[in-house]
Amino acid sequence: MIFPLKSSRWSRLLTSTTGPYEAEVTDDVVSVRIGWVGHAEVPIARIARVWTRKWPWWAGVGVRIAKGMVVFAPAPGEGVVLETDEPITVHCPMEWSTTRVLVVARDPAALAEAVAARRASDDALPSGD
Repeated sequence: MIFPLKSSRWSRLLTSTTGPYEAEVTDDVVSVRIGWVGHAEVPIARIARVWTRKWPWWAGVGVRIAKGMVVFAPAPGEGVVLETDEPITVHCPMEWSTTRVLVVARDPAALAEAVAARRASDDALPSGD
């Protein structure tokens, strides 16, 4: 499933890219992309916690390195925090290690629900022991 990120008429100018601004949830990974500026591949199996958080206008837009997380926000607003159980490498545009990725989506509740559903189906799979 593809979830557009929240954007405004100023997003192209402020992020220096025309897009795409999207998050895609597959069986194995949550892929987040803001044009050439940054992208992240968050493995579903590594996601330990999911919650929502507001990203304020004064914190900036684009791909941001914030205290304890990397933020994908073409516009300010409500986002979904994906917290991993171990550090992952994201590109913003340089490589950066983090355990938290904030994704400001147009529909954060739907994105959080899709991630939670994928996590639940991963937990239901047999362990193979």
